[in-house]
Amino acid sequence: MKLELRGITKRFGALVANDHINLTVEAGEIHALLGENGAGKSTLMNVLYGLYRAEEGEILLDDVVQHFSGPGDAMAAGIGMVHQHFMLIPVFTVAENVMLGHEETGFGGHLDLPAARRRVTEISARFGFDVDPDALVEDLPRRRATARRDHQGPLP
Repeated sequence: MKLELRGITKRFGALVANDHINLTVEAGEIHALLGENGAGKSTLMNVLYGLYRAEEGEILLDDVVQHFSGPGDAMAAGIGMVHQHFMLIPVFTVAENVMLGHEETGFGGHLDLPAARRRVTEISARFGFDVDPDALVEDLPRRRATARRDHQGPLP
């Protein structure tokens, strides 16, 4: 999937958090947004994820303009977001936090936690992380995760 952000501008009153931002990410590429606190990195990602609406600009997936009315629309289009720790629910497990906002249900409308656990395990293995889907977020180490260095080839 090709992702393009064209001319994204987001304001909070008189504060311009993002000023005509352009970004293109081709399929298989990995990019990092770097900058000081307050530079607008999280704001830009919140626009992409549908949490904020930009005053100007457009989001394109495979050259088709998208109109996300919320995170559910972004997720349906294949865009996910891993929030900073303060956006997580400490008393929930990793799997429960991952499924928030995109809850799968099984028979009788019950949450399908086994499916969430499998998904966390699958994603962890795919990107070279060792994450226990049943670990409580509040019990996780406060250090940054690092990927295995032996991963071969481009990430999907």
